[in-house]
Amino acid sequence: MRKIVLTAASAALLTAGLQAPAWAAAPAAPTDLTVDWAAGKVHLTWKDAGEANQIFAEYDGGTPALIASVTADAGNEFSLSAPLTASDKVRLIVKSAVGEEASDGTPTALFDTRRPAVPALQDANLAANLTTALAWTLGAVADQTPGDPLDLPGNGAVRANIDLPGTATTFYSFAPGEPSGIVPAYARPTAIKLSAFNEWGQSAQDTKTVRLGTLGAAITVPSKAVYSARLGIKSTVDLFTSEGREERASDVKVELQARAKATDAWKTYGRYTGNTTAAFDTGIASLGNRQYRLLLPARKVVSANVIALTPPTSTSPKSSTTLVKIVSGGFNPTVGRPGVRWTLSLKVLPAVTVKATVQSYNWDNNTWYNDGTVQLTKGSYFYRSDPDSELGTIRLRFVAPTVVVNGLTVNANTSPAYSQTIR
Repeated sequence: MRKIVLTAASAALLTAGLQAPAWAAAPAAPTDLTVDWAAGKVHLTWKDAGEANQIFAEYDGGTPALIASVTADAGNEFSLSAPLTASDKVRLIVKSAVGEEASDGTPTALFDTRRPAVPALQDANLAANLTTALAWTLGAVADQTPGDPLDLPGNGAVRANIDLPGTATTFYSFAPGEPSGIVPAYARPTAIKLSAFNEWGQSAQDTKTVRLGTLGAAITVPSKAVYSARLGIKSTVDLFTSEGREERASDVKVELQARAKATDAWKTYGRYTGNTTAAFDTGIASLGNRQYRLLLPARKVVSANVIALTPPTSTSPKSSTTLVKIVSGGFNPTVGRPGVRWTLSLKVLPAVTVKATVQSYNWDNNTWYNDGTVQLTKGSYFYRSDPDSELGTIRLRFVAPTVVVNGLTVNANTSPAYSQTIR
């Protein structure tokens, strides 16, 4: 009997220093689990007996997937560094782990990780300072877990994604809840698309695009024309809303502007519809010396999926001189017999009352010399001679002087030579 007792005691002594067997009990599950936001990341805290931990994500009741392992000295807290997949119902599960053994999982409350809805662009306008005003709507996403611990108020915020050729896409964010906003001026051509973002990530981009383009123009202006004649000004237009590709457009509104001198303000004298495929006429009556330019007002074209905006632009000034128009004149008859009574007339435009210089031709040295003046009344002169019997030919011309009409200068002009012969 004593032998049996001794053997049992010896066995107890022998087993006292051995390690716990592999089938030791699993650790207790973590307690007091919380989930919240910290510095923009999902943050977990819990209590346990000092073990290491494992964190799992369970989507829509599926199989939990390990997303992080936490060492025992990490302080029983963890912030997720990677975004969670978009889902209607998600929960995180924390387990304690010792060696190969893990506790039962302690789950958070269910929450959703839905990204925001895609914003819908409603309007866009270009300001004089080349900033772009945008307006949009942003709907809500159906919340399957209302009031969950990670819900934040609002539907998210909108972001303008700016695609400037030759550079990386940049973005400009607006405050949450805003239905409109201003994008700073950017080089053109460039494209803007809207997306939305919330605490979980970013939505897809709206299919509607704002294209900020450039308009260019050129004009050819005749250097001179006579008064009231049509000045044949030709214009061309270039439109770019994408890099390196000229748009074909046939409804480009343009304005022909003019001024008497460089210090005057520009005034619009003609409005036309141009195109980008060929030169088009932007002519105007020549009513005095002026500078001309083509103004292209700001342009907005709205289609199903594009709002194209271009700022106003203008060409550099081109000058044209207007000359007094010699409408008609001369002798009648041009040839007569002795005793003939002839008439001499001159008609000019503008029809002003001025004195015109008469120049006669010197047959001896083939030169013109001033030979007095005649009165033009409302642009007309008429003279009837007495019977004339002096044989020979007289040749003369008129110089209509420079005049100012309605504030515009009309330069002097010389008539053709008029001859009258008696033989």
